[in-house]
Amino acid sequence: MSRTLGLIALVSALATVSAAAQQADLPYGDLVAAAGEQIANQCVRLLDAPASTNELAERAAEMSKAVFCDCMPPAIADLGRARSPTALIDGDEFGALVLREFDVCGARAVRETTRRDCAKFTPANAPATYCACFSAAVDALSDEEIVADSIASRDNLEQRADARRKQAEEPPLQLTLLARIDTECLQAPPAQ
Repeated sequence: MSRTLGLIALVSALATVSAAAQQADLPYGDLVAAAGEQIANQCVRLLDAPASTNELAERAAEMSKAVFCDCMPPAIADLGRARSPTALIDGDEFGALVLREFDVCGARAVRETTRRDCAKFTPANAPATYCACFSAAVDALSDEEIVADSIASRDNLEQRADARRKQAEEPPLQLTLLARIDTECLQAPPAQ
């Protein structure tokens, strides 16, 4: 949830900058500084947030911290070095550059969390090969596949939550890439 809120905050900030940029192109350095400030503010909020007692929420919070505190600050700094700070750029174009970096950071966080924390989320009935299987399968996914899967999963969960709030029939739970990988890795390895 906090990852989603963090992304919403970033996109909202970029939309504000983008709206101003639609009137006229803005200096690249100003946009880099604004994005860097928004990311730093979100990192502080994430670091100040109390720990969750819910394992999934805590995992999401850790991934958000990895994205906003560890990966995005140097990614924005690299964007800042990519062009002259006085070069003029359309806000939408700059927003696309930042969102691409956010996608790369999100995919990296998924991979790193999978490798580092696999034992924490390994089901009790999993074979000994589960973590190696899961990590290898996630590593084989492209950044785009991880991002698309995360967005589809989030959208599906939000649709299901909206349906519950409206007391309507819930759409079926989507079997995401990561869920399919989990199912495949839970199968016992063939006897040798």
